[in-house]
Amino acid sequence: MAEALKIRVEPRDPARNKGTGTRAVRRLRRQGRIPAVIYGHKQEVVPITLSHDDVWQMIKAASHLAELDLGGKTETVLIRDVQWDNLGKEILHLDFARVSAEEEIETDVNIELRGQAAGIAEGGILEQLVHSLRIKCPAGAIPSSIKVDVGHLNVDDGVYVRDLSLPPGVTVDAEEDLLIVHVVVRGTTAEPTEAAAEEAVAQPEVIKPERKEKEKAD
Repeated sequence: MAEALKIRVEPRDPARNKGTGTRAVRRLRRQGRIPAVIYGHKQEVVPITLSHDDVWQMIKAASHLAELDLGGKTETVLIRDVQWDNLGKEILHLDFARVSAEEEIETDVNIELRGQAAGIAEGGILEQLVHSLRIKCPAGAIPSSIKVDVGHLNVDDGVYVRDLSLPPGVTVDAEEDLLIVHVVVRGTTAEPTEAAAEEAVAQPEVIKPERKEKEKAD
C-alpha cells in the first residue's frame, strides 16, 4: 500500500490570487508556491498553495494519497488532476479530492516489472505494451505500483491481466486478455489484441467534478 505523503499547505485568498492563469502562476512561482484546490464530500472548495518542492516530491514518488496540513486541520485527499503548461515542464495547478480510507475509489497505478526475462538469453526482447492500469480499491489500500514478475518469461511468453497477483481488495478495470508484457524474437512485431489496441488509443481521462464550483472559488 502506498503511504500518504504529509504536506503542509497554506490557504489561498481568491480575491488576491485570482484564477490559475500565467500571471497568477508566475507570481506564486516567484514565491516557490503552486496553486491548488481541495474539493469533495459536499464540503466547501478550499483554495490553497503548496511548496514547489513538495509538489515535485509527489510527482516523482507517483503518489496518489496525501495528508494536507492546513494549520491545525488535516485533509486526506486523492490527487485527481495535475495541470501542466503547454510544454509539459511546469505545473500550473493541482486538484485534490477529499477521501476517507474506507472509500472505494478509481485511480491509475503504474506497472513495475521485476526480474530479467529468461527469453532474453535466447535472443528475444522484452516488450511492455501497457504501463499503467486503472484499479478500484479502498483509498487507504492503493498500491504504490502493480508488480509484475517477468523472470519466468521465455520467447513467445507473456503476462496478461488475468495473470496478475493483486493485493487484497484491489481489482483491475481491464479485460482479462489484455497483454501487458511479452518476449518476442528480434525483428518481429506481435499483432496487438483488441483490448491492447483500445488501451493504446484511449485518451487520458479528464476528471472535472465540481468544476464550476472550483472556478468560482478561484
